[in-house]
Amino acid sequence: MKNSHLTPLAVGDQKLTRKLGWFEAGLVNVGMIIGTGIFSNPAYILTYSGSTGLSLVLWIIGFFVALSGAWAFTELGTTFPRSGGLKEYLKQIYPKPRMLLEALFSVSSVVLGSASIANALITFGTYVNYAVYGANYANDYGSRLWAFGAITVLILINIFSGKAALRLNSGLTLYKMCLLLFLIICGLVAIGGGFKNVEVPGLVANINFNGATNAGSLANGIYYVMFVYGGYANVNTVLDELHDPLKNLPRAAGFGIFSTFVLYFLANLAYFAVLTPKEISGSGLTVAATYFSKLFGGVFGTRFLPLVIALSPLGYSLSVTYTHSRLILETARDGLLPFGSYIGWVEPRTNSPIFSLALVWTFTTVFLFAPPPGSVFTFIVSFSGYAANIFGLLAVVGIFIYRRAAPDALRPIRIHWVAGVIYIVFTAYQLIFSFVPPLSNSTTYPYYLPDLCSILLLFVVSVFWYFQVIVWNVPQRSYNAKLAELNPDGGFDEIYGSGVDQPEIGSKDTQAIKDDLA
Repeated sequence: MKNSHLTPLAVGDQKLTRKLGWFEAGLVNVGMIIGTGIFSNPAYILTYSGSTGLSLVLWIIGFFVALSGAWAFTELGTTFPRSGGLKEYLKQIYPKPRMLLEALFSVSSVVLGSASIANALITFGTYVNYAVYGANYANDYGSRLWAFGAITVLILINIFSGKAALRLNSGLTLYKMCLLLFLIICGLVAIGGGFKNVEVPGLVANINFNGATNAGSLANGIYYVMFVYGGYANVNTVLDELHDPLKNLPRAAGFGIFSTFVLYFLANLAYFAVLTPKEISGSGLTVAATYFSKLFGGVFGTRFLPLVIALSPLGYSLSVTYTHSRLILETARDGLLPFGSYIGWVEPRTNSPIFSLALVWTFTTVFLFAPPPGSVFTFIVSFSGYAANIFGLLAVVGIFIYRRAAPDALRPIRIHWVAGVIYIVFTAYQLIFSFVPPLSNSTTYPYYLPDLCSILLLFVVSVFWYFQVIVWNVPQRSYNAKLAELNPDGGFDEIYGSGVDQPEIGSKDTQAIKDDLA
């Protein structure tokens, strides 16, 4: 049975063209997965786990949870093959209260997605500072200025050519994978004694389970591991731009999660072979820069390679900027944002959602400069991730709810219940035990503050939802509501393969929708 109740596909010059194959889609996922985390988060994961051995265990646990999540979101994406990702899944699985969960996720993500981009670009700026001014130079606002310049350039690229943005994303993602391979090879050479003038501890001496931790610390450690794996469902947000999503989404998801796990685990072994636990914990955001500086020293190790690493969070930001702007576009077209007719508009000449991209730039800039100097990185990671975990948990629980509610719905992929339980249990563990005080708190703010701010944001969004949906009933006058009236088929024969075409550009129905948006 076709899932014909889905949000209808856009038509005419407001439709984003399908330009992604499975490999490019896989790189959209990998581009988000390999971002700042593997070059920065090992320090935090080691601190919270208490030992090198347990930190490796957390990386393995994180992989299986992420694999379960990728499997679950592949079922969701092939059951509801529409752009928007979680927005669409929550809308279909939890229709009552009307559009509440969809609005809570979508509107909060306008803020949280930009926070994630800001977080990555601050890391980018930190590495640029490291490369230009040296390891001992610290200028928080200097890093933010580099980040501001970067987000401005990325937004302009996306505005003028979505295809160029995707090509650049593919190039930067392949570059990041090669960078990790280089990091791993350097570790192997170091173990074999290839760096004669560098004293390295080696894996045997470094990997042990000596250290103290507790439930709260482990929850924070798993949280940072899952942040590093985050992105395995990034392409779900842009399924309207993926050729044959029912076939290509599973291929993209599998390629993304398995390739990154292999690179991540070997990279951690390389870190532990070259750096002592003290060096890793004390490196903060620049673990990889410390690693290369120790091995190579000189200008190459302390200036050139950190600049090379800086391109990784830049690539992450490009990938997320592309998909996040599409989420904002779909949110506006559902009538869940003010000025939705503008924000939900696609510039026909470039096939880009220019006002959605402008909103990404605005909120990212706010997050770059509004937080005070200090532990801004850890705050944004926790702030942007806690709410995402809540909605991810609801979506995976919703898989089993929807199976009972619509047993005949088309499901090309079905997650095994054991994998679903793994994801649900570990996600719930993070949500609950992140409020347990960790043994050590390396931040300047209370450990619970980012999570509490995420919850407060959801409360604020719920008030907005009440007026936008219940009082003013804006979604009833939205682009998607009009599209559903004018094109009842929804355009989904394009996906399910019945051979029925969507309305041609310039047809009466398509033109009416265009005129309304204008």
